[in-house]
Amino acid sequence: MFREAAQAADVVRRQRVRNRQTITDLAQRLRDRTPRAVVTLARGSSDNAATFARYLIETRTGVLTSSASPSVGSIYGATTDLRDAVVIVISQSGRSPDLIAAAGHASASGALVVAMVNDEDSPLAASADVLLPLAAGPERSVAATKSFIASLAAVVDLVAAWTQSPQLDAALSSLPDKLAAAWILQGVLDRLQSL
Repeated sequence: MFREAAQAADVVRRQRVRNRQTITDLAQRLRDRTPRAVVTLARGSSDNAATFARYLIETRTGVLTSSASPSVGSIYGATTDLRDAVVIVISQSGRSPDLIAAAGHASASGALVVAMVNDEDSPLAASADVLLPLAAGPERSVAATKSFIASLAAVVDLVAAWTQSPQLDAALSSLPDKLAAAWILQGVLDRLQSL
């Protein structure tokens, strides 16, 4: 986990370069036709990133954003009207059956499905209308570290482009250097505490 957390700065840098054109195109699409709502789908630590997304999207765009429970469809068989909505699915593996099923339902009911996924070869990545790779590489620790930070960065990148916010863009541009500096400071603190 320690080594993976140390990679977060490079992950954010790599992700921004990798996703630049896709985010630019998606942001233009969202500005051209504002969605009636944004719905997030996620599990575990990715659901915490989705909560962050909800607050950022609602406060910056004014578009109602809510978290959907994948079990509403997979267990209860309920359907929801997602016409003109954007569904953002956040997943490290992209292989959770309930997320895949919920994303499929969202697409079938008229939503634009955006997948923020670390595993680009996953079924979820393949089924999305728009794929935003997290670009975190393999995550071997039980607690998601770099993929969680990558999820947050992808959300900020999308909202910064959607709202054309120079402040959010500047903050995200400076994030890799700040993450690297924080990591160095953590190492110094660890050494001081061991004395």
